[in-house]
Parts: sequence; structure tokens; C-alpha cells
Amino acid sequence: MLLLLLLLAVYEGDEHQCRRAPLIVASSDTYLANIVTLKSRRGSASCPWLVRVSYGQTVNVTLFDFAAQKPTTQSTGGGQYAQCEVYARMYIGTAAAPTYICSGGPRQKVIYTNTGKQDVKIAIRSDYPSQQELYFLLHVQGEHLI
Repeated sequence: MLLLLLLLAVYEGDEHQCRRAPLIVASSDTYLANIVTLKSRRGSASCPWLVRVSYGQTVNVTLFDFAAQKPTTQSTGGGQYAQCEVYARMYIGTAAAPTYICSGGPRQKVIYTNTGKQDVKIAIRSDYPSQQELYFLLHVQGEHLI
């Protein structure tokens, strides 16, 4: 098996930038890995990724889920509902409420697609219990992201 490792600049600025502002994603085609957030805190709630989108440009966010666990269900008086492990929170534009990126479903799924002028902020969860093996990538693609 051949493993090719390619390192690219994913964000602009220095590692101390998080104290003042989110990390701006510099590439129009990049992968954000939760293992990087776990090790460095880059991309966490205190230092989120920011995808800048200009008017008329398209951005896609796709989840690649490599988690070893299966989704669980909870019982309530009214029946059962699926419970997901929250991987990240995504804020679209100026929305105060996040869109949750969760475990479960197919290994690869499109989380968000939009054409317009709405920046996307992504905060990857960094507080997993150590016994859980939750590995995932977020593939961010865009046309001429700023």
C-alpha cells in the first residue's frame, strides 16, 4: 500500500491569530481533520475555521466519517429517536444558531452547499472522551474562496 502525504497551507495567519479572530481557510479545496483540532486546538470553538465566500460563489462542505461507533437511539415516552455524536458546529452567515454536524448515516455525505455571499464558520469539537475513536474529515470546496 502506497501512502502519499501532501502538506498544503490550509489557513492564513500565524498560530496566535485565534486570540483575535477565526482562522481563515486559504485554500479553495481543503480537508479539515478533527485529529488536527484535537492536537492543536486549531478549528475548535475557541479558534474556529472561517470560510469566506464572495457573492455568487459556491461552497460545499462534505463529511467523511470514519468513526468506529454506530449511532445510538434513545427511548422516550413517545417512541425512539436517533442520537448522534456532535462532531462540529457550523454557523452560516450571521446566524446565531448553529447547524450541527453529527455522526451517523453514510460514510460520505454532503453537509452544506450554497451559492451566494454567506461566510461559513466551523467549530470542530475538541472534548471527546479519550476512549472514543471518532475520526472524520470535513472537505471544504469552493470557487475562488477569499
